Amino acid sequence: MRELFDIIRANPWPFGAGLFVVILMIIAENFGRGIQGGGDCGGCSDADGGDGGGD
Repeated sequence: MRELFDIIRANPWPFGAGLFVVILMIIAENFGRGIQGGGDCGGCSDADGGDGGGD
């Protein structure tokens, strides 16, 4: 564990960039859910028992 912290202290840029990307994706997902109305997909299920229209 101490070696990992030494590596991060020596070169923090890749770890900082990864953390920034994770935070950015969380924020984007939250905004996307807000725009789409909660992300629960209320009545958009395709499993409504349709027959497919085949002959």
